[in-house]
Amino acid sequence: MKSILRHSTSLILYAGLIVSICLSVWSLLRTDIYRQQTELILGQASEIQWRASQSKEKVARIIGYLNVAVRSGEKPPRLLLEIQLLSFNLKSLVHLDYAATFITPQNIAGLHKAIKAVDTVVLPVAAIGKHYEQALGPMLVIDEYLAGLASAAVDHSQALSATSHIATDAARNRLVFFGALSALILSIISIHQYSRINRKKDQHIRSFSLLFAHMTRTRITALRLFLGYLDGKSHPPREMADAALRTIVELESINEGLMTIGHARAELQPAPLATLLEDIVRNCKYDLRIDADGEAGAVRVPASQFHLLIDELVRNSINAVAARTDPAISIRAYVRRRFLRGAQLVLIVSDNGTGMSPSVLAKAREPFFSTKAGVHVGLGLTNCVELIKTMAGTLDIISAPGAGTSVRITYSI
Repeated sequence: MKSILRHSTSLILYAGLIVSICLSVWSLLRTDIYRQQTELILGQASEIQWRASQSKEKVARIIGYLNVAVRSGEKPPRLLLEIQLLSFNLKSLVHLDYAATFITPQNIAGLHKAIKAVDTVVLPVAAIGKHYEQALGPMLVIDEYLAGLASAAVDHSQALSATSHIATDAARNRLVFFGALSALILSIISIHQYSRINRKKDQHIRSFSLLFAHMTRTRITALRLFLGYLDGKSHPPREMADAALRTIVELESINEGLMTIGHARAELQPAPLATLLEDIVRNCKYDLRIDADGEAGAVRVPASQFHLLIDELVRNSINAVAARTDPAISIRAYVRRRFLRGAQLVLIVSDNGTGMSPSVLAKAREPFFSTKAGVHVGLGLTNCVELIKTMAGTLDIISAPGAGTSVRITYSI
């Protein structure tokens, strides 16, 4: 349950980090979009204001020409051209694609009326050169209307620009918030990973202590029994003395191996897995089939621990296939990739030996259990389990009577 909770916590933290980063990127993109929209609004508003101001200038000039014409009775030479330019400007303004964004429907309708008045009243008067006073009235109305239109367009463009600026500021605030949230989650992940590493170190120390206890307790008990027997008057049997000597040799071997592992310099411990497998194959009396790709062979593992572990599993397989006429022992290794988690080295030692019954298999991982008590001088399968635990790995056993045994080691790279 605790392992599931730890894994869930890691996944939740990484998922939160990914979501926060995605939202930060989204906020950044939205900020740029709002900036572009603000620039577009300002550009469109400037176009509306420029055309409205140009039209108002034309109207003022036309009104001046009409006043001169009314008083002098003569047709100004540029009057007709200015009226045509005014009509063109008003039509261009009303036909802009974004005119409805800045100009209200009432003002759009007013623009159409102004264009109609210019085309049907003012332009014919200028064309025939008579009754100029008839054109003055509509032109004064158009002048007042254009003044109101320019003011309304300016106010509306300012409102749109302010709205866009607010949206831009909001997007920037979201960007800052999600950026800070990402930094916070990264800090939490760092603290979590640091605590996890420390927990693993503590677990390694406890596992080493249990490993030493498992490997020495039964042997020390046997020596105590032997020494207790020496207190009697009769001499111990030869078999008991030989067993005591073997036990002493085993204890010395265990202590030497553990001291080598415990005091070895960290930078000298790792070695390529391929190098260890070559050494084991070279010293094995059976033909071992090795199936390890280049990636798995190049993985650097704790040399002393892995050599001791693989050698023990191979020895167990040799004992299991001793009675077969077609013995087969294989070692397979590959690297397994995991999403959002570190890669793992998977190493499998298989044989076609006698296998284990379900009852023996159920006890194979229990402390102090052995199927070769008194004659085995290696680690033993239970101690292999404890040894791989010291490296934060796992060991799984699959076996059936007559079908052989397969031991899988999983080690985080």
